Amino acid sequence: MRFHVPCAAALLATTLLAEAGAFEAGPVGETPVTVDVTNASSVAVNVDNRNTRAGAAETRTDDDWAYWYNRLNVQATWKDFEAGFRLDSAWFLTRPSPAGVGLDMLRDRNGILAPPFVAADADFFVQKTLEAGDDLSSRYINWVYPAKVYVGYTSPHVEVTVGDFYAELGRGLVLSVRKLDELSSDTTVRGGRVTGRVRAGDVRLKLTGLGGTMNPLRLDEASGRYLSVDGSVTEGFDKLTEVGMPRTIDTFFDPSPSPSYAPDHLFGAQLEGSLKKVKLAVQGSLLDRQPAVNQDIVRTADTMLTGSVSASFPDLFGHGAAYVEVAGQQLQHSQTPEVDLGGHAVYGSLALFAKPLSLTTELKHYRSFFPLAANVDLSQAPEFAVVQYSSPPTTEAFWVDTEFGDFNTCTTGGRSKLDVELGDDESVFAWVGRYDTWAESASNETCRTSDDDLNRVWDFAVGTEITSQERQSRAEAVVGSRIDETDRRISDGRGLETHVFYEEVYVRYDVIRALGGPFSLQLQGWHRRRRQTLGGPNETYTQAQHVTGFGWDKLTMSFGVELDTDPATPRRYFNGQAKYNITSGSNVALFVGQRRGGLRCVSGVCRIFPPFEGGRLDLTIRL
Repeated sequence: MRFHVPCAAALLATTLLAEAGAFEAGPVGETPVTVDVTNASSVAVNVDNRNTRAGAAETRTDDDWAYWYNRLNVQATWKDFEAGFRLDSAWFLTRPSPAGVGLDMLRDRNGILAPPFVAADADFFVQKTLEAGDDLSSRYINWVYPAKVYVGYTSPHVEVTVGDFYAELGRGLVLSVRKLDELSSDTTVRGGRVTGRVRAGDVRLKLTGLGGTMNPLRLDEASGRYLSVDGSVTEGFDKLTEVGMPRTIDTFFDPSPSPSYAPDHLFGAQLEGSLKKVKLAVQGSLLDRQPAVNQDIVRTADTMLTGSVSASFPDLFGHGAAYVEVAGQQLQHSQTPEVDLGGHAVYGSLALFAKPLSLTTELKHYRSFFPLAANVDLSQAPEFAVVQYSSPPTTEAFWVDTEFGDFNTCTTGGRSKLDVELGDDESVFAWVGRYDTWAESASNETCRTSDDDLNRVWDFAVGTEITSQERQSRAEAVVGSRIDETDRRISDGRGLETHVFYEEVYVRYDVIRALGGPFSLQLQGWHRRRRQTLGGPNETYTQAQHVTGFGWDKLTMSFGVELDTDPATPRRYFNGQAKYNITSGSNVALFVGQRRGGLRCVSGVCRIFPPFEGGRLDLTIRL
């Protein structure tokens, strides 16, 4: 197996260092240096995930592979200073072979793999071997690289960070660089940030400036894919920020690979001023790109300039809070200035409460307003389409995954949610959402607001929350529906025309019941009846998942089952999980079974996960 760094030695070193534990390294002056060490290791075995499609080599190259993935975090603090370092390591124990994929596909095509063979068989085998080899050229490569590194200083008046840091300006319209564990995404700015604070009486001022090279995680655990750079995209300052990061690798199937990622440069600033009753802010970001490695209107922009002004009212006469932000955006293309775009966005939220009622309303109005998508070659690394540096609010529930296409770039609408307390331990709620979008069922980068591009969306839900046994037990249940219709008639794939673009009814629930002593029972599920005219099956289908969990002191065990009647996917999935909490910061977890793939979203940021079948062992040790 080929190692591009001394991988085995590095992994052994990280494990030994983790076992050393947290300690006081001794005083510097009269103040001790405190070191905290956390090591997270994952070993996974992937078998046939049952997504095979005839003639598609890429549905075979995601079968039969195994890896050991290690993340070592070291943090040290001394007085007002803090430093941190994260080292990521991946060692692929097994991986499919291009020739093996070609032979399997030939066997499936002919029904048997035995002579005599004809010329067409040889041509088919060579073609599929080359397709598999091309896909495997950017997957299952062993790496050790410095994922995150930083040094920081914090005082009441000044904060300074050099290295990797997260950042958010406004409500995500201008900048939102953060970690999303649910999507296996962890992006930081690798550069510098300075924040200064001044207070004079009731007036407070805060000024923040930041800049650097964007640094997404380079390894995707779900697919084994990695982001690569080479000397053509790491010139100047990038030579420093990309030291030790995964590089392009020459293979037999791809002897002259191009980078799948060109590091973006980002600069931002924010000025905040606040009194007792109001906070005003002005913020802006400039995304400066290298030549695009993917040909879409956002990633081919040389620069993306985004700015906003916002006002926050944290206390409305003791009965509420409000927030409003108005933003503008400009995309500039030096090679094709005729496609330059200017967009704007308005977002607002209002919360009112007077027991037993509380009402929350969110509104949005976006026109050609795009998230700051990373300069990733999606033909080589489609799994990294999720990487973006802003997250315009959706106003939806955080788990909603039914804003298709570019829904959120050209839309007007909002959602209101009413909560009613029926007692100290019981409440009910309901919401209604209404949206017009012109970029969901049709490509519409310029945000034409014609009826031919229009989708009208209604979203309804009612639910309840109940706690008992001194809040040791709780239950939450939601019943909802979504109706998404086009203003024009569209074909349903069976020769019929309809206005229905998407429809759904669903039930979500999460129940935890304390059984006495250290025992507890949990029931969790999401059951959906769906119809998707474009991009889905030609008939209504069901997706359901349910998990039954049992807790006993530090041990939790669960059994899950999933159902999917979409003809394009397997019908049933089963899995079991167990987790033992060694200490408050250390645990070991085991997953065995199957997991359905598909779209998963967190607050409007979405990615498509492949299905999984196999086993995974996770060990986290904090010392």
